[in-house]
Amino acid sequence: MIVTALIKWLKRTSALFIGLFALSQLAYWLASRPAPDEADPGNCAVLVAGFPANPDGSLHPMQRMRVEVGVSAYRNQACNRLIVSGAAVHNSHVEAEVMAAFARELGVPQDQLIIEDRARNTWQNISCSLPYLENHEHIIIASDNLHMHRAKRYLCRQKTSWCDRLQVAGGYVPLSQIGWTVPLAIKELHAWIRDLAIYERSVSGNAPSCPADR
Repeated sequence: MIVTALIKWLKRTSALFIGLFALSQLAYWLASRPAPDEADPGNCAVLVAGFPANPDGSLHPMQRMRVEVGVSAYRNQACNRLIVSGAAVHNSHVEAEVMAAFARELGVPQDQLIIEDRARNTWQNISCSLPYLENHEHIIIASDNLHMHRAKRYLCRQKTSWCDRLQVAGGYVPLSQIGWTVPLAIKELHAWIRDLAIYERSVSGNAPSCPADR
């Protein structure tokens, strides 16, 4: 009896996981947008949203993907600024510094690279980067295909008048991190429901918020 029940439980659990995985893959596919591939007139800036580095300080695959997407947009759009944003949130390594080192490896000049090292979440990624974005005619947010839409919502809430000059560039979760697909999709769904039900109903909830300098 116990063995039979265990087998049934495993089958149901496997079916549930496969279903969630398929739905998360569909969500990433539906959320994808063609990356900007033509230079627009005027200057532009790319904001790369942070992700925790590995515990040893090495580049996490998600960080690699986001920076690669950002640098690709930076080059294709002939931008003159790349901002990498993220503090040391989940370990002692500053996300922005780890990503900036990789951006330099990819050829981004130091004088066009901004390290924003105070933001501890997506809302603050936007808030803390606003001073570096305000003088640019075009803004591109680079992240994974689902997260980039949340970052876009947050920028539009904080700076409504900037929405018409905003684009997004995204990428898929790396194959090496395929196990992250379901948790990340659930996280974005939770954030969307939370924001829609609570924060987007409050004018005060749209105010930019950035931690003070360390």
